[in-house]
Amino acid sequence: MSVILSAASCLHWAAAALGATDEAALLREIEAAAPRPARAIFLPYLSGERTPHNDPSAMGVFFGLTHATTRAELGRAVLEGVAFALADGAEALDHAGARIERLWAIGGGARSLLWLRILASALDRNLLVGAGAELGPAFGAARLARLAATNEAPAAVCRAPIAELEVGPDAALREVYREQRELFRGLYGALRESFATARARTTFDGDTETSTR
Repeated sequence: MSVILSAASCLHWAAAALGATDEAALLREIEAAAPRPARAIFLPYLSGERTPHNDPSAMGVFFGLTHATTRAELGRAVLEGVAFALADGAEALDHAGARIERLWAIGGGARSLLWLRILASALDRNLLVGAGAELGPAFGAARLARLAATNEAPAAVCRAPIAELEVGPDAALREVYREQRELFRGLYGALRESFATARARTTFDGDTETSTR
């Protein structure tokens, strides 16, 4: 399987760090003020990363900031950085021989049509969205608990969702994102040793940092 450690949590972090009221307000600002791909690149490794790097030392990074960079563009860069990380995961699955026939979007990010378009374009695949998709992870946990409590047959409880929306790639975004993903991956490669060095020099305890030098 493929797992990235920070997805919607990156948007939550960005809204707080950039002074937006909340994630929904930041998304509205992005939609209104940043209709094009961001010039900035965001590495979403706020908690290290699993797929495909398996690197607990990886950190979040904004790259390409200028005096013209706005909060909306930084917010869009966060959405795109998460999409690029998910595309890295999908590519790792492809290389491992997995056959990905359908992709479903679940969780809080599924409420944003903008983010769905960005994801579909970065992944170059259609995304399906079912009823209550934003609550998908909670429904999954509840179904597991029900199975444990009742011993019902899994097929009776874990039913396939019904798609209410299908979002496809945007042709223009797809081409831009192919180039930006190369830069995104190159940045991680260039910074990998620096991440390890920084982690070795500094230990993190909750919200505090203590130098080990």
